[in-house]
Amino acid sequence: MAPHARVAVIDAAFTVLREAACLDDSAEGHRLLIALNRAHHTLSDPGRRARYDDERRAG
Repeated sequence: MAPHARVAVIDAAFTVLREAACLDDSAEGHRLLIALNRAHHTLSDPGRRARYDDERRAG
């Protein structure tokens, strides 16, 4: 996801990816869904996203 992506774009991408992950009943599909939920939780909140972006830049 681009650092400047709007929340609406993040939400739309999350929706598409979540639907695809929900079709996979395997353990890998479950792990993917957990990772997607964590990413969405971080990226959909401006404060959490800013901290995440700062941490990525710091290396």
